[in-house]
Amino acid sequence: MTSCKFLVLLLFSLNGVLGRIHNIKIDSDRREIIPLANFGLTKDGFIDFYAKSLQITDNIEANYGIVVESSPTQTASQYVETHINICTPESIANFDKHPKILNLVLDQVEQKLESKDMQKYGAAQWDISNLILTDLMSQDQDANSDGSFKVNYNSENSSYSFHFQIKVKQQEEGQFTFYFYRCPAQPLSYRTKVSYFFEANIQAKNGNSYLSAGEKPLTLLYTAMGVVYFAMFWVWMKVMIHYSDNLFKIHYFMVALVFAKCLACFLHAVDYYFIGSHGTPDQAWAVLWYIIHLVRGVLLFISLALIGMGFAFIKHVLSYNEKLILGTVVPLQILANVAYIIIDSSEEAEMNYGTWKKILIFVDLLCCGAIIFPVMWSIRHLQQATERSDNKTTLVLSQLKLFRHFYILVVVYIYVTRIALKFIEVVLPFQYAWCTNFMDEIATIVFFLITGWNFRPYVSNPYYKLVEEEDELEMETLMVESETLRNRNVVEEEFDNTLA
Repeated sequence: MTSCKFLVLLLFSLNGVLGRIHNIKIDSDRREIIPLANFGLTKDGFIDFYAKSLQITDNIEANYGIVVESSPTQTASQYVETHINICTPESIANFDKHPKILNLVLDQVEQKLESKDMQKYGAAQWDISNLILTDLMSQDQDANSDGSFKVNYNSENSSYSFHFQIKVKQQEEGQFTFYFYRCPAQPLSYRTKVSYFFEANIQAKNGNSYLSAGEKPLTLLYTAMGVVYFAMFWVWMKVMIHYSDNLFKIHYFMVALVFAKCLACFLHAVDYYFIGSHGTPDQAWAVLWYIIHLVRGVLLFISLALIGMGFAFIKHVLSYNEKLILGTVVPLQILANVAYIIIDSSEEAEMNYGTWKKILIFVDLLCCGAIIFPVMWSIRHLQQATERSDNKTTLVLSQLKLFRHFYILVVVYIYVTRIALKFIEVVLPFQYAWCTNFMDEIATIVFFLITGWNFRPYVSNPYYKLVEEEDELEMETLMVESETLRNRNVVEEEFDNTLA
């Protein structure tokens, strides 16, 4: 109950930061390099960077600045964060990749942002004349070619502010990532108190849309996927109605899962529509999308776990270990969805962003691993059943074969959606980033179709036969045991009469 209350409070406390209009506040963060935002920029778009305030209230000598990194792929545009220490630019030469880097250093004396040449340290050659850089602080707001921008200094609160815009020519289109950095002149002890405050607003657009280049098709994509899932839901309902006498509880979980997935796709499409139109999602639709996303995730893993356990198909009661798996997977899925909500509604600059991202990946993989065990236990159960030399062996062998196929299917689905797509995402051009979402949905549809076909509720389904025939087998066993006991009682009675 407490976890449910926490989830509801979390959903309704979202402050609308999700989107492409970023409002960033950094207060005395000890990290030297802090990611701010990333965006796939095309020739018809722009990125507007407005640093509202940079207040330095400590006496530590340090260099402050903004780094802009460009890459042709979406995920490879984070070398500065993951591999390169911008405070020691010599590290660029030791890295096997050479990204394009625009380093804008704050000159507190001259009161300007000045571009620092990073090519001499090993960065890729980047002719910034191909960038249309506009200083929005200057009165004429003319484009400049040297990467220097005016900085305003407010003596009342000792703060700096600057405002610039980036546009690109076609040859410089790419995934742009922005960082704020603070490089102390001397290494700091962890006890040294750092005191500064940075506030910025970043807006990015491609044409009339706030969506990144690789996200533009997602509204149409998720709408189309929602239609496909609705068709699957309608067909499954028709099958359940036609074979209503052969239904198990798991079939109701499966139809609920498909319907939840259908709603999730439509709501995700609505979410991207509002982000593309206004830069931020509509609060009510976003909360509804998070709720359905949570329900869909829980239903998916419950359904897979119950199918893997053979619940109602090869057994009517769950063992202690199987109940333990269910009792573990459901809370873990809730935790994974909480992590997803926090990530999706937070800015990259927040300190806990990276932590929650790692939690999401770890917990999701843990859930995927957990549902493998029930399938393995069911396979072992069926293998033991085949050792019985009776007329049921052929049926059990068919069951064993199908459960082995289901095991392979689950493993392949997990590998494709959790691992393979991550590698594909790394090599895809930034404008085709939506393809990983498309492939993920296609993999899910294929997985649902194959699983639904194997476990459909029709009369000649071997799973249904197995339950009936196992019940018949148990009845026959009871009858044989009863007849044996009756015969033994008759023999004992005759023996006693003889003795008498």
